[in-house]
Amino acid sequence: MLSSPFVAITLGLLTALVRADENSRLDKPALLDNLDSLGPGLLANYPIVRSKYHSWDGPQNDYIPDACKAEAENNGFSVDDFKTYEVTYDDCNTPWVLCYHKDAGPPIQGVVDVFSRLPVRTRSYVSHLVIVPDEFTHAHNANGVVVVFNLRLLGGGLALEVLLHEAAHSLDGQGAYSSHDGESISSSANWIENYNKDSNVPDGYAQSNQVENTAQNTVIAAYNVMVPGGLGSLDVQWGKIFHQYATVQTWQRESGNLLVHGGKCGTRLPISESVLKDGSDQKRRRDDGKSRRRAAVAERSEKPTIDIGPGIEVIQPKEFSTAPKLARRGVKPVVEMGQGIEVIQPKEFSTAPRSKMARRDDKPVVKVGPGIKVLAPRQFHAKDCNFAGRQ
Repeated sequence: MLSSPFVAITLGLLTALVRADENSRLDKPALLDNLDSLGPGLLANYPIVRSKYHSWDGPQNDYIPDACKAEAENNGFSVDDFKTYEVTYDDCNTPWVLCYHKDAGPPIQGVVDVFSRLPVRTRSYVSHLVIVPDEFTHAHNANGVVVVFNLRLLGGGLALEVLLHEAAHSLDGQGAYSSHDGESISSSANWIENYNKDSNVPDGYAQSNQVENTAQNTVIAAYNVMVPGGLGSLDVQWGKIFHQYATVQTWQRESGNLLVHGGKCGTRLPISESVLKDGSDQKRRRDDGKSRRRAAVAERSEKPTIDIGPGIEVIQPKEFSTAPKLARRGVKPVVEMGQGIEVIQPKEFSTAPRSKMARRDDKPVVKVGPGIKVLAPRQFHAKDCNFAGRQ
């Protein structure tokens, strides 16, 4: 029998290795090019939930949820181009707050409907949905705020697949798997153990890292849970990734059937505070009340406030993000040398032409030629000249 210190050290090393692998590219081959074939089945078996919604108009339009403001500015959009909507679904007594860019494309009703298709126990781990325009369709999740670029509804299957994938990041990053003490599935030893039993990953995107691999397997697990006949209805060799999607399927079942449609919300991520779009309320706090004009604007505006309804447990949010680091404004990229690589001490040299104008440290000098009288300059400004009556 292994001594307890040895077991502790071994488990510690295993945990460190798992976390190191969490964001490393995976070398297993992709089973499919993408998961588009799952869209129709998902759409047919995750029905629309009835809803009612309204936009923040009039004085309320001066405001936007702080989380939406941050994502808008991080991705280069003006907050003035966003409309905010409160959406209440029949399966929850607390609304969701959606932030919609004016050039996003799809009608707001279509966005409300496709978002409703997410099973409520999964949707509860999304605090805000932000819809913005772009040339290509892509998305990310930052602390439970899902941002979708160029959301294409079409039949709705692709949009639902994208939302399921992004919501899966919330389940993984926000501790939704209560049966495992809120552990992140993608960084768990149990996940790595089952991943190692399979020969493939779902598709090319799942090869990105274990975080994306887990999210893609969550979409597959959702299909297997909700679609009659499950994955067996599709002619694909699912056995090559069985242990991965089966692990997600087990964790979600043990944690209250997170991927199953129906029921009511019992938990919700907190809704971010409403802030003025121009930032004047935050600036006023920094100015310690000195800006009277901004204070007057804030007093005239009606600040929207949304509280989590009775009987709903508030999820304590955890910080994470799947946004590409170089795509976020204000983030300085830093590249460090990898382990085992010796840093070469640079020496100065140049192959630039040796002409004086080509060398940055040589100052060009132009002298007045012989026989030319140098005038003594006098100071004046064009504002002193009178151009009145000049045609």
